[in-house]
Amino acid sequence: MYDNAKAARVRTLVVAHSGELVPVESCDVQFCRDRCIQGVIEFYVDGIRILGHEDVDTIDALWSLMLTSLKTFIGGEDVVINFPECRYMLVLKRISGGRVVVKFVDRDEERVASGRIRNVLEALTRGAVDFFEAALNTLPVDEWTYRRDFNAAVRLHEESAYFDLDDSRGGPEPKRSPLKRASRDDVAQL
Repeated sequence: MYDNAKAARVRTLVVAHSGELVPVESCDVQFCRDRCIQGVIEFYVDGIRILGHEDVDTIDALWSLMLTSLKTFIGGEDVVINFPECRYMLVLKRISGGRVVVKFVDRDEERVASGRIRNVLEALTRGAVDFFEAALNTLPVDEWTYRRDFNAAVRLHEESAYFDLDDSRGGPEPKRSPLKRASRDDVAQL
């Protein structure tokens, strides 16, 4: 039996005042768009680390970019997410059988895994909901941009629960991108 709980998982850590990485839910940082809070997204797909502790960037900007890209991906297009401050890229590319190739690219390193689209989307959107909820909880006054992103994350997370391209289950098909879909041979060349 396939363990969906471990198929894809996401956790956000923030660089606290002490300089240590701490879970966003328990950090001592008060979020504000102007503060450029640094943090990381730990992201694993089928046990393979895609993003980790060394991939630090402005965490609220990264999650906002991630949301925009996830909306595009759910709409049927493959996406490339450029990190806000670093030279990193995260690529989501569909392959057959309701699966997605997830690829992290840095100048010196690449990390690649594939997983079910639904599992990857559920993990990433759940991570976004958790991040923006924690960020809103640190603010004495509601920050409208965090509220907007939180609401978008909740909506995308709800949509991801119904998203399944596994042909054997007859899940809903997204809009088709005019781009060519990647075959398994294309993935091998990644």
